[in-house]
This record gives sequence, C-alpha cells and structure tokens, in this order.
Amino acid sequence: MEQIEITVRVKESLENVVTKLKKEEFVIIRKSEINDLYMSQLVDKLKSDNIQYILSNSVLLRYLNIEGEEIKKITYKNKKYDKNNNLLSEQKISIDCKDLETAKKLFECLKFEELIRVKYQVIVLKKDNMELALQLVENLGLLLEYEDTNDYRGMSNTEIERIKEGMFKEIQKLGIKTTNEKDVMKAKELIIKEKIPNI
Repeated sequence: MEQIEITVRVKESLENVVTKLKKEEFVIIRKSEINDLYMSQLVDKLKSDNIQYILSNSVLLRYLNIEGEEIKKITYKNKKYDKNNNLLSEQKISIDCKDLETAKKLFECLKFEELIRVKYQVIVLKKDNMELALQLVENLGLLLEYEDTNDYRGMSNTEIERIKEGMFKEIQKLGIKTTNEKDVMKAKELIIKEKIPNI
C-alpha cells in the first residue's frame, strides 16, 4: 500500500492550532510521545546534498508511548520522490520489537551507526475521515501531518501532486498559519540543523 501525506511547518502555537481545530469540530482521538532513532551504514558519507539518499537507506528504531501503552518497532520507510526530490508516496515496512536496545546492538554489529534521533509529542485530531497529527518536535518546532490513507499505487506523479495540493488547501481552509512547504521531513531538518554544520 502506498499512501500520500503532506507535512507542513506551522507558524503558531500548538494551543492555538488545537483551539482552531476544535472550533471546526475536530476531536482529539489520541496523544503520544515518539522517540525515533535512525541508523545507517552510510553515516561517514553524509553531506548536505545526499541527506535524502542516506535517510532512504536507513533503518528506524521507533519507541511510541500512546497514552501509557508502549510500542516498539523496527521500521523501513520506502519513500518515492520525483526528479525535484519532492515526496510522492511512502510505503512503511514495520515489525514489532520487544527490545530496542538489543536491536540497536545487532544493527551496530552490521556496521550501522546512529544517524539522528527525532523526539516529538503528537496530538491527533479527527473530523469525519480527516485526521491531522500535530507534531511538536524537539529542536525543530511544530509540524502538521495530514496523511491520506487510500492506496495510490500506480498513480502518476502529476496526479499525486494534484492530490497533495488539494490536501494543502484543506489545511489552509482551517485557518492554520503555515509556510508553503508540503514535505517537511523531521529527520532531514534535524540533520541539516545538528549534523551538517559539524561536517
């Protein structure tokens, strides 16, 4: 299954956005905390112009705490991009993992190294079939992710871009102040901010 999502950068506080969405009859359906560890065999090759490539060849060790319930997963995200490096679709492959520390040691034995950690709090709000995830990311700020859960396998790049533009307009109609970005990638943004200046 290939899904389409957009992630936009929000230019107002989490509290303001939640208030606006509640006025539009959105309801909070869950809150969670996420701690992602990206690991790669290509950390030593990291440069400003190959971040996306290295992330595409990374494995993700994910810890989620959803209102007290702990979930641990090993995930690979197979993302498809157009020629301009715009995200088109994503397929996630995940397995449950009871012991992330041991999993980390196993990947280290396979020459994987820590690439970046991404920690964030999430509030998911829903109205009808529309779910919006507000993500307060440590050292990055507030993002809003809108994921369309239909299967878009076989769809052209042009059709996907049209759908993403429509999703962006839906967010704008809600009165939320955002930048014009549609594909803000948490891990990439943090690598640019924390790793690239030191290379």
